[in-house]
This record gives sequence, structure tokens and C-alpha cells, in this order.
Amino acid sequence: MAVTFGYALITCERHPAVDRTAGELYRDALALAQRAEQLGLDSVWTSEHHFVDTEYLPSPLLMAAAMAAVTRRIHVGTGVMLGPLYHPVHVAEDAATADLIADGRLILGLGLGWSGIEFRAFGVDRSLRARAMEELLDVLEGAARDDLLRHHGRIWDLPEVAVRPKPARGKLTVWLGGTAEPALRRAARRADGVFLHTPIDQFRTQMAAIRDELARVGRDPATFQVAVYLTIVPTHDGTDGWHQYGDLVRLTQWKYRDLRAAATRVSQPLPTGGPLPPEDEALVRGCYIGGPPEAVADQLQAYVDAAGGSLHIVARDYLPGLDPAQQRELLERFATEVPPLFA
Repeated sequence: MAVTFGYALITCERHPAVDRTAGELYRDALALAQRAEQLGLDSVWTSEHHFVDTEYLPSPLLMAAAMAAVTRRIHVGTGVMLGPLYHPVHVAEDAATADLIADGRLILGLGLGWSGIEFRAFGVDRSLRARAMEELLDVLEGAARDDLLRHHGRIWDLPEVAVRPKPARGKLTVWLGGTAEPALRRAARRADGVFLHTPIDQFRTQMAAIRDELARVGRDPATFQVAVYLTIVPTHDGTDGWHQYGDLVRLTQWKYRDLRAAATRVSQPLPTGGPLPPEDEALVRGCYIGGPPEAVADQLQAYVDAAGGSLHIVARDYLPGLDPAQQRELLERFATEVPPLFA
């Protein structure tokens, strides 16, 4: 049983108050991945959305491969790639390519997606996304084998082909993201791990569903990795740091509400956000852990206990709007002050 640590979610977004080009933000992303590795963290994560006026990263596997190319030890993950938007053979080929560049360090995090504008723009039926995910997982498993891929599904009916290249260790590491019970149970049945983002009470409920499904299918919990990502801010001024970082955390959440409008917005300047509905405010505050390092560790321990002692804790500390020095300082503070308390 182990507690491990990662850094997320590198989205390369521009902020209304910060004048930086997309190229600069992409280079910053690679430097952060390298620094996370130097600091001893176990993983670094990208994410995915499309048509966002902040230029939210649309190509997480490309960025993961680039991160892998400039690191040697740290796992690189997509947290999450929107699986149903893609043809499954392309996912199998691209993920295997990224995994080879990473020498087996890729974690292919997949999620169903939810934004209607993304599904419409890609010509994908949103109502079939759960079925598409199941078939994508089937294709990923079949493509990794040495024989021909055989897949005849409701969405994709593929000819028999040999998919190449193969993953570095003969199988991709796949984690599924989600919050709804069907997604959690799918992860317990089909994936190597699950990627969660919830306050502690909801996390306990989710763990109960995961354990139930693992038991139902006769799976050893030791073969399944649970990960949670939270905004984690160790401080030394007696506060929880919300006064410094809260507006940036809120803006990140508000932007998800703005995806549809952002897809057709071409004017400048970028909007600076607005009030969150109560459920979103509760989510961002419930997933924010700040304060002196020992107090942060105590709050994280509740997640570790709920997970049964083994947990991958990912600091969602990439906050668009922090300048590079501030972003690096927050990463370094987390990596040097929190993991040692769990050694």
C-alpha cells in the first residue's frame, strides 16, 4: 500500500490578465513537467477541451508525448482525454506511440466528455458516449495483442487488421475518469485505475461503489489504482491561501460553464468570469485543501483512509493566471512540503 503524488492539470490556457502566447505556455508546460520530475513527483497530467477562447489544450496525447520526451522517470498522463470523440484505432495507434516515447510511462486517462458543442463539432452522437467508451476499451485491448484486431460493435464495425505499433510493455495503462456510479463501476471492471475529483464525503461514497464492483467481478483491489486530484496549497502565513488563489480556482471552474459561448467567441479581451452557481462553489471549495503543511496532510489523510491506504494524490495546482515564477513556486512548495509527510 502506498501514497504517491502527481501534478495537474496542465491545460496551457491563457488568462485575461496575462499576456503570454500559446507557444510560451506550451514551453512552460514542458518545463513544469521536467521540474515535477526533478522534485520527485510520480506523475504529471494534461487535459483536453476544444474551441475554448483561452486556448485550452486540445491535444493531450501530443503534449504527453512531448513531456515524455523531455523526462526520464515520471509518469505522464491524460487527465482526461475525451475518448468518445475519437476513432478507437487512432487512439490505439497514438497512445502506443506516446507510450513508446515514454518507455511505458504513459497513463492513458479517458473520460466520456459532456460538452454538447464538442460532440456536435466532431459529429459524434453524445447519447452514445457510454457505448463508445466500452467499444474504445475493447479496441485498445484488441489492438495491443499480437494477433489481428477483431471488432464488430454497435458503433464501429472494423475490418480485421494488425494495429501497430504496440505499447512499450505489451499493454497500455488505462485509467478512467468520472463521478457518476456507472462510470466508477466501468472503471472497476475495465481499467487499471480511476481518476476522481470530489470532496471527501462524495469520495467515500464513490469508494463504496468502486469496492462493491471490484468484489462483484472478483477483482483484487491491489490491482486497481485510485487517484484523486485536488487543489493543494501548503502555506506559512496561518491562512489556507484562498485569498491568494481562490479567484483563479473559481475562474477555472467558471470556464467549464462558459465552453459553449467560448466556442464562437472571437472578440477580445477574454471574459474574466462571474459568480458560480452554488453547486460549483461547493465543488471548488470542497476540493481545495490549504493551510500549514501538517494541516494539509491531515486533510489528505482522510482521503487516504477512505481509499484503504493506497492512493495517488494529484495536486491540481496548475492555475492559469499565475506567472511562470509563481506557478513554479507553488509546484515546488507542494512537492517539497507535502509528500515527505507521508513517507
